[in-house]
Parts: sequence; C-alpha cells; structure tokens
Amino acid sequence: MPIALPGPDALPEGPRRDLVVRLHTLYRQAGRPATRNISRRIETDRSLETVSHETINSILRAKNKNAPTWNKLKPIIITLCRMSENQVDSSRELVECLALWNQIEEPQSEPETVPERDAGAPDNERPVVVRPVPRRYAVVPVESRLHGALPARSPLFTGREQTLDEIEHRLSRSPEALLVLHGPIGAGKTQTAAEYVRQHHNAYAITWWVPAGTVEQARQSLLRLADALEIPADDSPRRRLDELFDELARSRSYLLVFDGVLSADLRTLARAKNGHVIVTARNPNWAQGSPPDALEIPDLDEGEAAQLLRKRDPRITVAQIAAVAAVAGRTPFGLAEACRLHRELNCDWAELAQRLADPENRILTGPGRTSRPAIETVRSVLQERLASEPYLLPLLTLLLGFGPSPVWVWMLRRGMDGDISPGTRHLLADPARIRHGMATLAAIGLARRHPDGDWARIPELVRLVLRELIGSSREDATRRDVVEILLRADPARPADRGSWELHQAITAHLGPAGLLDSMRPPAYRTVHHQLRFLYLTGKLHDAQRLGHDAEKALARPGAPVPASGVVLLIKRDLANALRADGRYREASRLTEAATALVRDDPEDTEDRAIVLDLARDRGHDLRIAGDYANAYDHDEDTQERHRAAFADDDPRLLASRDNLSVSRRFLGKYLDAEAADRADLERPGDHPRRRARVANALAEDLYGLGRFAELVESVAPITVSEPGREPHRARRITGVALRRLGRLLPAVDQLGACYQACMDQWGERHELTLVVCMSFANALRARGQFASALHYCLLAEQGYRSALGADHPLVHVARVNTAAVHLIRDDRAAAAQIINPAYDALAGLVGAGHPFTVLAGVNRAFAASISEPEPVWSWPRTAYEQARDTFGADHLDTLLAGAGFAATRAARDEEDGLAPGLDQILSALRRRFGSGHEVVARVAGGLPLAVDIEVPTA
Repeated sequence: MPIALPGPDALPEGPRRDLVVRLHTLYRQAGRPATRNISRRIETDRSLETVSHETINSILRAKNKNAPTWNKLKPIIITLCRMSENQVDSSRELVECLALWNQIEEPQSEPETVPERDAGAPDNERPVVVRPVPRRYAVVPVESRLHGALPARSPLFTGREQTLDEIEHRLSRSPEALLVLHGPIGAGKTQTAAEYVRQHHNAYAITWWVPAGTVEQARQSLLRLADALEIPADDSPRRRLDELFDELARSRSYLLVFDGVLSADLRTLARAKNGHVIVTARNPNWAQGSPPDALEIPDLDEGEAAQLLRKRDPRITVAQIAAVAAVAGRTPFGLAEACRLHRELNCDWAELAQRLADPENRILTGPGRTSRPAIETVRSVLQERLASEPYLLPLLTLLLGFGPSPVWVWMLRRGMDGDISPGTRHLLADPARIRHGMATLAAIGLARRHPDGDWARIPELVRLVLRELIGSSREDATRRDVVEILLRADPARPADRGSWELHQAITAHLGPAGLLDSMRPPAYRTVHHQLRFLYLTGKLHDAQRLGHDAEKALARPGAPVPASGVVLLIKRDLANALRADGRYREASRLTEAATALVRDDPEDTEDRAIVLDLARDRGHDLRIAGDYANAYDHDEDTQERHRAAFADDDPRLLASRDNLSVSRRFLGKYLDAEAADRADLERPGDHPRRRARVANALAEDLYGLGRFAELVESVAPITVSEPGREPHRARRITGVALRRLGRLLPAVDQLGACYQACMDQWGERHELTLVVCMSFANALRARGQFASALHYCLLAEQGYRSALGADHPLVHVARVNTAAVHLIRDDRAAAAQIINPAYDALAGLVGAGHPFTVLAGVNRAFAASISEPEPVWSWPRTAYEQARDTFGADHLDTLLAGAGFAATRAARDEEDGLAPGLDQILSALRRRFGSGHEVVARVAGGLPLAVDIEVPTA
C-alpha cells in the first residue's frame, strides 16, 4: 500500500519536512513502489549500500526522531531517480537533498552514555561507548553558482548517452576518486567531458574547466578559479591552492575537469575531496600512487556514426556510411575528418573512401592540406617518441601492415617460425619489448590496448595519418612479413571449436594484409580455413564475401590451378555458405562446376576425399531442387563409394549415411530410415552434436510412421540445448507432434517461438525457417486461427518460390496446406481452386505415389462435392487406398482419409466391406488419441476434414 506524506502535526515545517517532501516527490514519480521493491533494486547495485525495506518505510513516514544518516538516504534517492517514469537528474537531486539534510538541526549534545550491562556478560567485558554524531559542515548555497567556460561544442557531437550515464554512475559510486577518461588521439575525450558538464552543471555549485597540457597551465587556471571565489592572494601559490581545495571541499558541490593531462606531476593538482574530478588523458595510468578510476572512451557505435555523417549529408546512403566508416573508422576524429574532406574536396562519398584508403594520395597530411589539431598532434607525438625510442618504428610499421583491428602478441610470436625479414625477426624475438612497445603506443595516444597487454590496435584514421607520415619505403617487406605471420598464426582445423577464437583474431587482417594477392598456395589454405570458419560460425555474408574475393583472385594469372585441392575446397565451402543462406541455385551451379573440374576416380587420397565431399553436396543440391528420386539414387551410390574409401568411424562416411537417411524420408521410406538411424544412434563414441543430429533424424522417421508420442520423448533432451540448428529441429518436430496429439496451445507456442528464432538466426529464405513456417501455419489452422494460418502459408509459398523457383514441389506443398485451411473453414470451392492444380503439379514432379502427392490427393477428395460429375466419385476411394499403402492402415492421415471415404459412401448410400466404416475409424482414433482429441470431435460431428504436409528437414 502506498505510503502517505506525514501531516504537519507529525512532521513540522522545517528542513527535515522539506527533505521528506522531496523524497515523496521522487517516490510519486517512481510510481509509489513497494518498499521491498525499492530495497531489492538497491541490492542489485553493488556500488550502493544496502537499505532494508523497514528503514525505507521509516524514512518515508518520518517515524524516527533523529534525521536518517546520509549513507542510508543516498541509495534511496539514487534508486528512486532510476525508477522514475520521468527523466530525473540524480546528481542534482543528491546535491539538493544533501543541502536540506545538512540544514537539519542536530539533537543537543548529550554526555556519553553507557548502556546497562547484560547480566550474563563477563565482568571484564568493557561496555560499548555511544558518542554523539559530530555536526556537519555548512554547505555553500546551490543558488550561488560559479561555472567556468567550456570548450566550444562541436556541431557534429553525437550520441554518447551510455558513456555519459556511466560517467554519472562512476562519480556517484566513488565521489572522491579521480575519474580518468582515456583513449587514443581523436577518441572524443574532451567533447565527452564537456558534454557531461553541460548536462549536469546545475547539480553543482562550482564547475571549472582546467586546461592541463602542462602543470603550469593547470596551475594558472586553478589560480583564476581562486580569484573568482575571492580567496585572498598569498605570497605562496601553493598555499593559495591548498586554501582553494579546502574551500571546494567545504562546498561539497563542485566538479573540476583537467583536460589533456600528459604529465604525472599534475597528480598533485588534481585532487578530489568532497567533490568530483574528471581527468582526460591518453594514458589511463598517468597518475602516480593509487590508481584512479579509468573509463575508456569507445568508438561511436554504428547508429551514432550514421547519425554523425547524416549531419553532414542527410542523403548519405547506408552503403556509403559503411564504406566511409570502414576507412575512416568510428572515432569522432575520423568521421569529422571525413565530413571536412567531403566538403572541401566536393567529391562523392565512395570516391572519398577510395582516396583516403591510398596513402600515396596524402589526402590528410600532404602539402597544402588544412592543418588540423588532431593530425598535428599525431605528427608531433610520432616525431617526439621516435626520436627518444627509435625501436618503436619497426613495431609501429608492422602493426600498420595488419590493419586497424587488434594485433595479438601470440600472433606476432607465431611469426618467429616463418620466413620473415631480419629486422622483424629481431623485434619478435623479445616478447617483453613487444608488450612494452604496445603499452607505449597506447600511452601516447596512437593505439588502443588490451587491459592485460595481449593486443594493440591502431584506430583507422590514426592509422591513415601514420601511413602517410611514415611513407612506403618498407611497405613491400612489411606486407610479406605480415602475410607470413598470418600464415604461421593460422590454427587450421576450423571444425574444432577450440580454434575459433584464434581464427576470429585473424579474420579482420586478411584484407589489409593482402593475403589473397600473395599467390602462394599456403595463403589459399589459410583463406579456405577462414572461409570454413566463417561458414561454421554462421557468418554467412562474410564467408560469401571472402569466397567471391578468393574466386576473383584465383582467376588471375599465377594463381593455383583450378582443379587443385585448395581451390576445390574454397569453391565447396563458398557453395556451403550460399546454400546455408538460401541461395540454393547459385550453390548448385558452383558445386556442379567444381565437380566438373576433377576426375571421376582419382588415385590421390586427398583428391578422392574432395571428390566425395563434392558428391555429398551434389546429393544435397538434388534434394533441394526437388529431384528426390535421383537424390536417393545418387546418395546410395555415394555411400557405397564412401564405404570403399573410408573407415567405419570416418566423419565423411557418417555424413554420407546422414544424407541417405534424409533422401529416404523425402521418398517416404520411413521404415528403412528408422532402421538405419536407430543403428547409428546406438553407435558408441559418436560426438554429441552428431548424436543430436541422428536423434532428430530418428524423430522425423517416427513422425512419418505416425508414432508421435514416442518421438516427443526421444528428442526432449535436445529441445533444452543451447541455440543452434539441432535444438531448433527438435523443437520444430516436437511442436508438430504435439499438434498431432491434440495439444494445440503448446504446439502453437513452441512453433511460433521456433519460427522467430530461425528468422533471427538464418533469415526468411533458409530451408529450416521455411519448414518451421509451414509447421506453424498448420498448427494455427488446427487451433482455428485461420487468418494467421493463411498468412504463414502464403509466407512459406512465397519463400519457396523465391528460393527454389515457381514450379518446385515445396511451392505446391505450401499450396496443399493453404487448401487445408479452406477445407477446415468448409469453403470447398476455394480449396478446390488451389488443391486441384497443386495435386496435378505434384503428380507430375514427384509422382502419383509420393507421400506429398498422396496427401494432396486426400485433400482433393475432401474438396470434391458428391454432386460433381462421376469421374470424381473415385477420388475418396483412391485417396484412402493410396494413404493406406503409403502410411499404413492405422496412421492418423490414413484414418482421416478413411473417414472421408466412409462419409462419402454414407452420403451415397453405398457399401464397401473392405474399407472401415465411421464407427471403426472413431474407435481407432479414440484408442490412439483419446476421446478429447479435436480430430475425434470433427469426425464424430461430421465436420469438414483436412490433412496437411510436414516436410522433412534437409
């Protein structure tokens, strides 16, 4: 129950009442939450002291005679501000509440009291002395404000909301610790600090900006602050500064910003006592003694970068933004330079990106270029440090060759085993010097560095400036060294998840290092490993981009021959990435072209393995194309060839068996598939991921056999696994089985969530996404949500049409399921318009005896009216007999076909002793599914019936 503000009788007018009134204002803005909720929210923030809900209740009701302690009030104020429906400045509230709290009269001092000794306490135990709380300092009235001048706000300043919130959080958490905003040259430290002051200056009585490039510059600025506060002059500037900081401490409401700190000597001037101090510096470890609280200013995120560039050109496209950011980076410095050059050079964004990327253009530092402070800073820092530490030049030159992504120490050390230049070998021989050099580059603002010193990265535009300044005298040698280091760092084995972190570290360097231009077979092996890594980790667009770039490079003179193993592997994994992205026809053409390059029966073991890899892919493409019969024959032959080439436990032989299992399901050979998959599942020692794949295959076999409850139990452990293809397959087939068992609500919930997850992970054209989309539509139809069911049927049809072509069997399967919705709605005319051409198309594409066609025939019979011409009278009989021969007499779809046939016979007053009657069918349905199943009710009530098609996963 909300807590009411105490009345004047319980809480008289005065500072204490004013404080409680202000707390109640925050309490109302937060929606009057329960005190337990406030207490729990405080507990979740480890930077705040915990406060019990009883204490919060007592403070809001003003029950205690004495004022609450500030360390209890502060967490309540901060938390109520965060819970508010409005945007509340917590810093300002803290200052205002602190001022009121300091004005509350303290109780009169009383003599020290000694509590009565517990009778059970030992005689020699000393009593606890309770001392009165000392009186607090008076606060400088907040109305008396002094705000120094700030740097001009950049017209391109953008975003930074999360960073500004983090600054506020850290200052509130550790008010007397220096907060150091650090980062490389151009990261936006100064502008971010100035923006924080602008947004929060009303929370402070005093704010002052201290230029701190030198100690003397900072001292003079602080003395000007002393003048403004009318602190008397003194013969000793040092004593006057001490008096200044004493005065600031008494105010308890000040913010100082020391901007551009370079010297550790300034630590004596940057003091924080009862106030807030922010320092901007390139080096987070500039201070001596106790380490300050350091916050690195990150690059702008993608949205902020786009927002900044649109301030320069509202018509800039998404592609242009990506091109500019890829070259100029996402620091405010880099993007601001791009905007300036776009204006001065009057060129389009694509041309600007190309000109920036080539250091020979000297677009940033060449003669006649406008002098920019950040660029001049890079120039002066480079000259100064190379003069004092010349060993930095080889390290800096090497890092520039890798590009603007993190360069790891382990990666550089691997290069020691390669054919690198003597100078680079000397550099890499000393890991301590590498780490020290990286730390120095970060400290002087030319790089970012891993907190533990494991990597360094040079921001994009700083890299461009350095490349122009250093020149290209060693560029060719450096590029050869970088390529050799990357080849030696390649961990190979991309299928081993333990290698993924190492592969990820290499990925970003392939382009800047020019790995594809080296024309060396080892380089293409690394490209293949990278391509496969990207494919296996689901980065399909990156894999396609790398694969297409590799194909262009392989077309140049001097590249490896087209039929070499590494070339075929690159083509194969590019086809895998295309196929996984729903670009099936492109993948099929690529696989066919690669297959045409190799001999049918090679003697070389490696070539034989590649040929068989391509053969498995070819079977996959045949299935995707809807050529199920040829896919089955091809997979049978491919499995025999694998048996002749590989041992029983070889992963490639097991993969060929998996492919044949899929082809069996697409032809309705469920008994054969079940026997093979059950035998595979019982194999000892298989990897857990393969066991999950085989378990899902067996579940789909059981679905085809109509054993729904058994399949739900078999894949239950997989459905709770981590996200991935196999858990999604298990969730989909479980949802389908739940629907067939009559558990419609959990089926709809599970399939809906599964569809959204597949959309998020693979997109709308992926094979599994489309399969789940149809299953979701079927579940919605069974639950009576017809409009939604038709929507998802149409999505599936359009998806298959787009990915596979207009006359693919699965396009017509989606139309069969659409007709089922119309049938259940008892709209036979609409159903007939769809189902009749769909049946004819399936009969022509996959054959009249294929399970897809048989189920389409059942719905065609349901849609036919008893008043139609005599030729259609045979359809219910034919549909039932084909369903019985295909699925078995007790399969649910056969029973539904039989119910339709029995109803037709009853309407025509016909007899057929060989086919079951309605009583027999209802008896079988009740025994298998229970009397509450929705299908039982439909058959018993003579309501419209329909079957649907659930497609096996490929």
